[in-house]
Amino acid sequence: MPYITTPQVVQIYEVALQNSFPVIRKIIVLASLSFLWYRVDERGSGMWRFIQFSDPHLGSQVHSTRNGRVESALIPAMVACLRHDVAELQPDFLIVTGDIARPDSRDAVFAARDLMDSLDVPYYPMGGSSDFRYEHSREWFVEAFGAHLPDCKTHYSFTHKDLHVCVLDPWWCWENGTLMPFGEDDVSPPRWVIPPDQFEWLEDDLRQHSEEATIIAVHPPSILPDPEVTRNKVLPRGGLENARLLVEHLTAHAQVKLLLSGGVHAHYIAREAGLTQVVTGALTEYPVEFRDIHVHEDRLEVHTKGLSNATYASQSMVHEKEWAKGADEDRFAVIPL
Repeated sequence: MPYITTPQVVQIYEVALQNSFPVIRKIIVLASLSFLWYRVDERGSGMWRFIQFSDPHLGSQVHSTRNGRVESALIPAMVACLRHDVAELQPDFLIVTGDIARPDSRDAVFAARDLMDSLDVPYYPMGGSSDFRYEHSREWFVEAFGAHLPDCKTHYSFTHKDLHVCVLDPWWCWENGTLMPFGEDDVSPPRWVIPPDQFEWLEDDLRQHSEEATIIAVHPPSILPDPEVTRNKVLPRGGLENARLLVEHLTAHAQVKLLLSGGVHAHYIAREAGLTQVVTGALTEYPVEFRDIHVHEDRLEVHTKGLSNATYASQSMVHEKEWAKGADEDRFAVIPL
């Protein structure tokens, strides 16, 4: 929204007062004060925003539906549209909750990195099942996104203004129970576990940042929706096997308010024990949307937005999955701080 300058406001105000009756003058004064209060509240109250999107599956070298379910050949134009939309919103940063790249090759991961860099806004990458699927995938991911990873680690934390964010990195659990940094061939459904050393790291980090409102980001969701919500809907297989343990750890820290995840390629919001789980659908699948998260002094507001060019949603090969948009309560949330 364009802002008129202070001299223009003064000039308009003076003319209006000079050419109005006393009662009208009072109305003008009250209206002016209300307008100015609104603008101060919106711009000066300390509100800022960041954006979360998930599962874009960028960088495939094969022009097919491998990049999620929007044709790969359309992805650069779609990312250009996202760049335009992000520039309009002016977020402080982006966080991508996994499955950034299609790990067909090292070149594919770097192509995904180049598309992310083209958004021209600071961002925090997070690996998902696709990013770390193969033996060398993790190595390629760190090499490509190292400049955006604090200390070049795939689990990390950062503080922006008064908000603290912890990013976790579940490992693959093989059939013999071994935790591995990459997947096991021909094993379905996939199983993930947060390693014990990450729990130790997380506990120490949360203790050090006990006075800061905290968000946890992890690719597979930790809190699942009510079974009634998902009836007649097919969510992707696989999950975080020690999700309950994670929730128990987090509920012991009152500053943890929000969990951000992806993985299931659908929107939903679930709540448990004071925690709010926000799961965001795949950016390159219907409904082709992201979360616009407003940070106020006393609350977080989670808004859901689509690209300004709505044709990408209609071009999604899975547009018949209307349920992936979620219900109204899956598209907006207020989280008290």
